[in-house]
Amino acid sequence: MSKRKAVYNPEADKKWARANKDHKRYLNYRSTARTFIRELATEEDLEELENLITLRRQVFPTQLGKDNKPVE
Repeated sequence: MSKRKAVYNPEADKKWARANKDHKRYLNYRSTARTFIRELATEEDLEELENLITLRRQVFPTQLGKDNKPVE
């Protein structure tokens, strides 16, 4: 029994992207954040990110606004 070969289907990708816009956006932001942390972040950036993560955990699942205060 042979293994089925994967075939790239751009139409299926487009269909999934249209049906899952929020999840696609989430994945893109997550990937960008990880790349930034691994490859570009300075010590100062990492300290700021640690502070933002601490703030976020304190109010989770509430969202934080641009002023780092919980959005109601």
